Amino acid sequence: MKRLLLLLIVAVCQACVSNLVVRNNHLYYDGVLVGELTSQPCEGVTYCDVAEQIDDQTVRIVRTFTATESVDSVRLTLNFCHTSPCSYAMIPSVCYNGNHWGRGREPKGFCTDGVWHTYSYQRTPIPGATYSEGEHFAVAMWSEVPDAESESFSCGIMPTDSCTTHSLILPEEERPFTYIGKNRYGKPFAQKLSLARGDTRTVVAYLHVTPLTEGAYNATSFLDTAWKLSDAESAQVATAEQIWDYGVRYAKEYLWATEGDYRGFSIGLVPDGSDGWRQRSFMKYEIGWCGQNASFINSLLADYLRSGDEDSKNRALAALDTWTSVALQREGGFYVVSYDDVLRGKESVISDACNLGTAAYNFFETARLLKQCGELTRVAQVQDVALGICDFVRSDQLPSGCYAKGWRESGECLYREGTVGAFMIAPMLAAYEATADSSYLGSATKAYDYYFAEFAREGYTTAGALDTWCIDKESSLPMLRAAMLLYDITHDRQYLADAERISYYLSTWLWHYNAPYDDSEVANHTFRTFGATSVSVQHHHLDVYALLWVGEWLRLAELTGNDTWRSKARAVWNYGCQLLSDGALEVNGRVRPIGSQNEAFFNCRWEHPDGAPRFNDWLVAWPGAFRLETLRHLKDWSVLTQSE
Repeated sequence: MKRLLLLLIVAVCQACVSNLVVRNNHLYYDGVLVGELTSQPCEGVTYCDVAEQIDDQTVRIVRTFTATESVDSVRLTLNFCHTSPCSYAMIPSVCYNGNHWGRGREPKGFCTDGVWHTYSYQRTPIPGATYSEGEHFAVAMWSEVPDAESESFSCGIMPTDSCTTHSLILPEEERPFTYIGKNRYGKPFAQKLSLARGDTRTVVAYLHVTPLTEGAYNATSFLDTAWKLSDAESAQVATAEQIWDYGVRYAKEYLWATEGDYRGFSIGLVPDGSDGWRQRSFMKYEIGWCGQNASFINSLLADYLRSGDEDSKNRALAALDTWTSVALQREGGFYVVSYDDVLRGKESVISDACNLGTAAYNFFETARLLKQCGELTRVAQVQDVALGICDFVRSDQLPSGCYAKGWRESGECLYREGTVGAFMIAPMLAAYEATADSSYLGSATKAYDYYFAEFAREGYTTAGALDTWCIDKESSLPMLRAAMLLYDITHDRQYLADAERISYYLSTWLWHYNAPYDDSEVANHTFRTFGATSVSVQHHHLDVYALLWVGEWLRLAELTGNDTWRSKARAVWNYGCQLLSDGALEVNGRVRPIGSQNEAFFNCRWEHPDGAPRFNDWLVAWPGAFRLETLRHLKDWSVLTQSE
């Protein structure tokens, strides 16, 4: 392919001297070569690049391809070769340094059988983003949102011993396979693009360069710039007051369940085989994770305090009696997190740190709410359960500070890998506040230091989602919450710096744009992807889990003066309140109960064969619980909707 002269257009004041310079297809930072713009040869096509300065670390490259003859099928690329050995490479939400941590069978590494992995931009939270750290610089490249789904493109990153190539690819492809479901693979995919003589196509790249700082989270500058340039149009959602009422009604009218001695909340609804809904018939009753009974108890107590609704209080107390019963408690403080195990008389019970941490942390709050409700007789009991959980986990803590991920009721530790143990840090801090026993603070601090050091070293957290064993986002929430709580206790601003570092990692899972979809259901609901989060490298779909850290980001903005966290919190809230049923909402041809919401949006070729709906019909409990939990912790709900 004939290479045309690279033109440089400086869009800033001529008096401004930029650190970043493009000259003869090469990119320099303060006079030091960073890398070279290249393209894979494509017979019958030429290209011309135009560079526009965005700021002193970012340049926008517009590559225009022109067909010099008719070509039946083309593969157009805009590549940037970062001319340095790579110490860390990432495709946000897809691949973190090769995804080599964990037991999952998600895509590993960067190539398979000599074929470099490429992914649709739809899998990435910043369109087609790739990131690498070399000897001196961190380099990020991403693109712009296409006008239509038919114009989708792909990306890839190719690290070798001497350089790392960032690539944007038109038309859309996924090679050498398509990751179509948890640990499931399909054939490679590639759209076909043919050009007649004289036809043109453009590929846009944003290149951002940051000098490396040892010990820092070097993706911060890139993520700040990407957010400033993001497609920041949020969905229109109901008011906070309506959302609260919808959530309370869904919990009481549709999730409420009675079975044997059980009084509490179901894990969620599924289609009943006709036009209605029924509660799921297996793995039904869980204290945390997807079931969120502990959080619902607190929200109904809060609803009683807010509205005086006796029914809310009575259901909360009935559920509390269920979840603090002796049937769930074992010697040494072990706690059974699934009431299904009790109903089935299961002999070998396993409990995990995610559920245990959620139970204990919420139960300390329950004790405070009970006092406000005048229900003093239950306070000691619920606090004893919470302290028992903390004592059980603390007794198994390693000298390094590491908690376990899961235990048998005998006290046997089953596994310790991953960041999941961090779910126990917040309840340990709550135990310290409730008792003034410094041993809880010591345990929490030691655990926090262990998990944060691991995160800072590796650049990711792991295995928070209980149906995965991989790099993910959910395991970062307890780290963020712990950092904020430790700041409250110690007033050490280093914890705020840690919270921001964790939040930047969480931002690598946050959708910065609204993707176009040629889907009538998506269009009918004016559905927006801005503010969504992807689940994990093993689960490539979007969910509303980030609702649970909206409060942390709002408070982080107040404490640091960094308004980025406020704008991100509002984006998360608006995304997370979409398709929340008012009782008349019809999705996929089925009317949904008031306050319900589906768990997943299939944003890419994941559980989405031709004709399959992008919105699933699993009306799980946890999104509603998270919305209520966020609202009950906010003093002023207007902060969610105030203009920027």
